[in-house]
Amino acid sequence: MVKYLIFLVIGVLFGYFIGSKREPKYSKHVLNTTVLILLFFMGVSIGKDPKLMDKISMFGYTSLIISLFTVAFSVIVVAVLMRVFKK
Repeated sequence: MVKYLIFLVIGVLFGYFIGSKREPKYSKHVLNTTVLILLFFMGVSIGKDPKLMDKISMFGYTSLIISLFTVAFSVIVVAVLMRVFKK
C-alpha cells in the first residue's frame, strides 16, 4: 500500500512542477488509453477469481446498503441545512 502512495505523491509532484508548464495535445488520449488498459487488467484479475459468483452477490447487498444510507443521510443533512439557512 505504501508503494502506491509513494507513486501517487511522485506523480502529483511531477505534474505540479513539470506538467503545469505546458500540456501536450495528445495527453488526453494517453490518459484515456492508460485508464482503459488499467481497467482491462483489473477485469482480468477479477475474472480469474474462482469464487467470483459468490462474492458478487455479497457486493450487491453491500452496495445496496451503502447507497441507501448515503441517500438517506444526504436527504437528512440537506433538510437540516435548509431549515438552518432559511432563518
